[in-house]
Formats: sequence, C-alpha cells, structure tokens
Amino acid sequence: MRLPSFLQPAPPAEKPADVQPAPKDKTCVLLVDDEPAIRSLFAASLRRDGYHVVEAGDGKEAVEVAKKAERVDLVVTDIRMPKMDGVAMANALREAQPGIRIVFVSGYPMDLDALGPNSTLLSKPFLRADLMKAVHDISGTRTT
Repeated sequence: MRLPSFLQPAPPAEKPADVQPAPKDKTCVLLVDDEPAIRSLFAASLRRDGYHVVEAGDGKEAVEVAKKAERVDLVVTDIRMPKMDGVAMANALREAQPGIRIVFVSGYPMDLDALGPNSTLLSKPFLRADLMKAVHDISGTRTT
C-alpha cells in the first residue's frame, strides 16, 4: 500500500541541542506529544502546509526546546503526558512568552478555563483539516 507523502514518517523529535531557529518568513510551531507516531503525523501535516516545526516528546523537553528555538509562535500539545503535562508546560512557556498561543489536543473532556489565555481545545478524534483550521485560527496565519 502506498501512502500519500504527507503520511510518511517525520524525522525523530529534535533534541534541544539540535533545534534549528525558524526562518523569519515561517511560523514556528512547537509540537509536543509523547506518542511518536502521532507526533510524526502532526509534524508531517504542519510541514506540508509550510510551518517550521520543532518537536518535543513531553512537557519538560518542550520547555528546553522552546529555549533553544529562539522563537516559538505557537504550540500544539497533547494534555496528558509523562514528566510534565500540557497545561503545566503551557504555564511554564507563558512565563517566558506571555502571549504564546496554544492548541491543546485531548481525548478527554476539559475545563476550557483551565487551559489559560490564548488557547483552544481540539478534541480527539479529528481530521487533518480540523488540526490545520485550529492552528490557522489561533495563529492568524495561513501558509498555503
């Protein structure tokens, strides 16, 4: 079976020391998920639409990646992860960058007020188009 090119596995998550700064003309998305297959699929979708993507496998790693990335325009993150959950990670990122925009992804009911400012919730299951719409709506950018 041949899969469309955007479903090809993405490269593994960048280690904080290997993070490349985003080009000035691209929106930088910090993608955080502890499931490599899901992270790979989301990363491929975002890259296909022209976003610069940096990845992390958990909230703690995401905080380190954000420091190395120099600029993060928005975050797409799972909520339930080991080491540091998505809400705690978002709060840590907001300390350094108060206006950061965040798309939370969860298969569980959530209190939207607990997610904090400049955030939205994308409930699982969803389509690729739903992910891209959420990213576009919260960032106010369109890359294609």
